[in-house]
Amino acid sequence: MMSVYPMPASVRDRLDAIRRNFLWQGNCDPNKHKFHLVKWNEVLVSKKEGGLGTRNLKIQNHSLLMKWLWRFASQEQSLWKDTIKARYGMETRWISNIATQPYGTGVWRTIRNLWPKLINKCTIKIGDGGKTLFWEEVWAGQASLKASFPELFSLSLQKVANVKEMRDAQGWNLKFRRPLNDWEVNRMVEFLNILERYKELSNREDKLLWAPDTQGRFSVGTAYRNSQRTHTQSSYWPWEMIWKVKVPFKVACFTWLLAKQVVLTQDNRMKKGLDLCSRCFFCECETETINHLFLHCKETVKLWQIFINKRGISWSMPGSIKEALACWNRDGNQSGHRER
Repeated sequence: MMSVYPMPASVRDRLDAIRRNFLWQGNCDPNKHKFHLVKWNEVLVSKKEGGLGTRNLKIQNHSLLMKWLWRFASQEQSLWKDTIKARYGMETRWISNIATQPYGTGVWRTIRNLWPKLINKCTIKIGDGGKTLFWEEVWAGQASLKASFPELFSLSLQKVANVKEMRDAQGWNLKFRRPLNDWEVNRMVEFLNILERYKELSNREDKLLWAPDTQGRFSVGTAYRNSQRTHTQSSYWPWEMIWKVKVPFKVACFTWLLAKQVVLTQDNRMKKGLDLCSRCFFCECETETINHLFLHCKETVKLWQIFINKRGISWSMPGSIKEALACWNRDGNQSGHRER
């Protein structure tokens, strides 16, 4: 259903609530409260950027719907495409007009509204130039000629012409409403240098290319990953190394929680409003924090010493869990061992 219909926000929110509760409560009594240790938006982030890689239903739904837009733009003969064209007409040679009728257009209207999101990540491989708007679409460089040369576009008498219509037997046939001023000549030279790369047009039709893929082919996976990046901030810390180590998945998840500094040690439980003693129950000397409990507590240090001696290495205890994990990751990469 997600590949054809837009998911209502109320349904998406309900599904997210079910997934959140299952993640943090499992099969426990739903009436028994358990803390949600990490914000849901962080859980949805990819593992490489510090999340669990759980699918964002909105982005997934949009990525699936964008597949229809790609098919519409790239398939020449299909009954469903002919039906859409007859119903709405064509805005460009790639896409239909926006659906504006109040009834009977809900599905295609939602899909059609995703077109800017798709086309902004596409480039066009010019063939005969008949399907590509000269000024408006991205075919020469990383942006449209309109965006790159707005001053020349404002002077053009051919604002809606396609690439094919802008050429004649002698080359590019550019028409402006007045002669160029001296300060516009340099921009015109830059403009012509770009067009010089396209001296000849072929007999083939223009082709739409999906920029995030090296082969130019659209896929739901690349659309999802590309859309997700715009919703997150990249982290330079090597989060993915947590998931590469050959340990049980629940151990990797616990390590992830440690790195996030959200494991329910006494200090974190107090932050959530519980009235507790903050002292470490092992050493009874210092405040029980994640870094203290797992690295610096005198009882924990004894365990570390046993482990380090068995490995036969000399190691200075880092200040935090993330620093410790990064150190072990670096050691493992240098020695070639991932089983640790």
